[in-house]
Amino acid sequence: MNDSEKQIIAYLSEITAASGVKTEIVPDTELLAAGLLDSIGLVGLIEFLDANFNVAVSESDLATDLFETPRSIARFVDERTQ
Repeated sequence: MNDSEKQIIAYLSEITAASGVKTEIVPDTELLAAGLLDSIGLVGLIEFLDANFNVAVSESDLATDLFETPRSIARFVDERTQ
C-alpha cells in the first residue's frame, strides 16, 4: 500500500465512521456498490483530493470507475501527480 492509498483510506475511514458506519476500509473496498460513498461524500472526496494531492477531477473523470475502490482512486492520484 503506497502513501496516497493510505491517506485516502484514512480519509474514507474517518468520513464513514462520522456517518455512523462501522466498517473497515481496505484498498479493494467497493465504495459505491456498498453504499459507503454517496453524492455528498463524493463531493467531499473530490475536495480532499484537490486539497491534499493538488489533483483536480474533471467531469469526464466522473464517467469512469474512478471511485470504485480506494485503490482505483489512489491509482488516479498517482497517475496525475507523476
